[in-house]
Amino acid sequence: MARRHESRASWKILAAYGAVVAIVIVIGAVAIWSFIENQSLVINPEPLPKITIVTADSSSPLAASWVRLLGRAELTPTLVPLDKFDPIEGVVVFCDVPSISPQLAAALDDFVHRGGALAFAGPPPATPIGKLRLTFDSGTSDAVIKMSETVSPILARLNPGYELPVRPRPVPLLRESPRMVVDARWKENARAVIMHMEEAGGRYLWLGFDPAALRRDDPQLMLLLRTAFRWAAGQPVSDGAVGAAQAAKTLSPAARRDARDGRFAFSVDRMPNPDLFSVRMTNRGDRPLSNPTVKVWLPPRVTKVALAGGWVMRRNATLTGVPEEGACLVSLPNLTRNEDRVLKLRIVETRPPVRPSIASYGAAP
Repeated sequence: MARRHESRASWKILAAYGAVVAIVIVIGAVAIWSFIENQSLVINPEPLPKITIVTADSSSPLAASWVRLLGRAELTPTLVPLDKFDPIEGVVVFCDVPSISPQLAAALDDFVHRGGALAFAGPPPATPIGKLRLTFDSGTSDAVIKMSETVSPILARLNPGYELPVRPRPVPLLRESPRMVVDARWKENARAVIMHMEEAGGRYLWLGFDPAALRRDDPQLMLLLRTAFRWAAGQPVSDGAVGAAQAAKTLSPAARRDARDGRFAFSVDRMPNPDLFSVRMTNRGDRPLSNPTVKVWLPPRVTKVALAGGWVMRRNATLTGVPEEGACLVSLPNLTRNEDRVLKLRIVETRPPVRPSIASYGAAP
């Protein structure tokens, strides 16, 4: 009887040890898998986009000032006379071009819908480009440019409501339409200074100030220019927020300020697989962060993404689509001090590309 009891006790001990070993094996396997998955997160950072500044007058002071300003913002603009311009790639900036030919307008419409982007510095051309027609009044600027407090891809990572002093100058005052998103206004007269819009997959940017009027090289403005042209070129752009769930999800001004104060670091990058993006969230502060959220504005043809990677990588992460803005939200319930999380997004739906109707603006309409 005693031997039978000892045998049962031995089996219980062996079973307990077996369970412990099994748990250790599972935990080890998960840790190894997590390590391997994290090691596979190689990013493929995109260079700043190619920028072509087109002007009707090669000696234009406005065009020259924009070349200098974009160069100081670490972009590499190329100045091209209107009569030698052919839209090929990158972001095209029209500066001091009163009008363009119907053939060039048609070529630019194709260019935008093939992945290029158009920007206008100063008075935009009077000629419509596809469905786009920008009109303006002549006027004088205020002494301050006030950035919007509303989150946008152009203002990503900027301090909400930031103010930039300038010298009053004659400027174009844009006539706004419902499709436009105004990112900055003159503080006193409230007319638009910076605007972006997206139409049928095409991206457009308007910058209505004179760089020669700037009182100083401002780091926030340099960041805005780099971000604006990255968005126009179709690169992913991100902004972040922390705090109460609803405030973080809507990226309220207070939640974005809390993210900066709490040293919430975040980024979005392409990966070698063109269908994948990595989203990194890091708490570099001295306190836990609640509801860290990253808003990602996706490339123009991307209409839907999903969380990718294994369960360990995706744990507790939430993905919310914002299709009306071509964006999505990636959220976690919290980030502890020094915690670093990397997640993957996979493209699952895209719009078909638009086929060009003409190869060059020199072709017949």
